[in-house]
Amino acid sequence: MNQIAQHLDRKSKAALALLSGCRLQTLMSASSDIQVGSAVIEVLSVSIQLDKRRFIVIESDWDETPEEWMNFHTLSVRISETPKNIRYASSPPSNEGNYHFDHFSLHLGAESPVATIEVLEASVVGERESVTYDAGLLITRQDGLKVAIVRVDSILGSLLIAHTAADIAAITEGLVVTSRYGV
Repeated sequence: MNQIAQHLDRKSKAALALLSGCRLQTLMSASSDIQVGSAVIEVLSVSIQLDKRRFIVIESDWDETPEEWMNFHTLSVRISETPKNIRYASSPPSNEGNYHFDHFSLHLGAESPVATIEVLEASVVGERESVTYDAGLLITRQDGLKVAIVRVDSILGSLLIAHTAADIAAITEGLVVTSRYGV
């Protein structure tokens, strides 16, 4: 059987290591989709501000296996000087703020440091090939708040964000923790 593995690269691992211990208050995205009656949010990317000129940008890209065309995703975590597709000025004029309010923000309450980041793995097994890949992250702050950021099973390459225990359980069902950053 042909086995395919797609995991976080060195740059993604280094970015996650930087996120551990950082004060987290808001997740941002250039766009979002929310269904009535659901607290789960679908986005194309997630940006997290580390400091005035550094952001973590999380994305997912769709791919498929060569023989059986089984879907899988490539999770990417990068350091950037700006949030992804969000207008931001690190040094705005005195009468303006850093952000133009043309984006989605999920405010998580008072700032709290990130205690742990768990990498979640998915696997798919076919008749002739199998694939394992990093499918998401579970971020836990020191105040106990948890946020899951997990790939959507589609070719769009979008991500789901969940912040309630029930929604986190639903979007992480079947995923396995493979590594942990932080305390």
